[in-house]
Amino acid sequence: MEVLLAIATLLGGITALWFFWDKISAWLSGGMNVNSHDVGLYEEYKQLFISNGVAEFYRQHDFLGSFGEELWRPLSRYVDNWHTVEHEFTHKKLNKLHKKVYENAAELGGAIAKYTVPIGPGGHMRAVKPDYIPIGPIPEHIKEEAREINSLVPEFIKAHESFVRYANRKLGKGNA
Repeated sequence: MEVLLAIATLLGGITALWFFWDKISAWLSGGMNVNSHDVGLYEEYKQLFISNGVAEFYRQHDFLGSFGEELWRPLSRYVDNWHTVEHEFTHKKLNKLHKKVYENAAELGGAIAKYTVPIGPGGHMRAVKPDYIPIGPIPEHIKEEAREINSLVPEFIKAHESFVRYANRKLGKGNA
């Protein structure tokens, strides 16, 4: 009889683990529920970088060439505004990954702000080469500034992709 009781207890324990596994794994990974604040914040992030193709632009662009001001504004706005507590995710790992994105975005944004200037009529474009430099060979210091910006892009994209993949999994979004 004791053996039967032990087997039943063991089976009951295994069944309870199986039944509550999603809650146990969520607790072990840092959070149980999808937080509406996190979902809303991630939607804002996607509007800045994904929905409009800005992240893809940064992945592909060579900063020796010019680019539209509308591709700079989302990164600039992000760096200027997303360092506040209102832009922290409640899920620990999600917030940690987002901080990595922000750190890399701040470095990239700082380099772009430092080395690019508005060009063209009305300043609707940006470039490392100002309008006042005559047509001809690009000065070496301008090429170096573009190389510096370009060197910061891979880490930003890597952090962005890690964050997006994890957020899509944790927040239940199929794609971004």
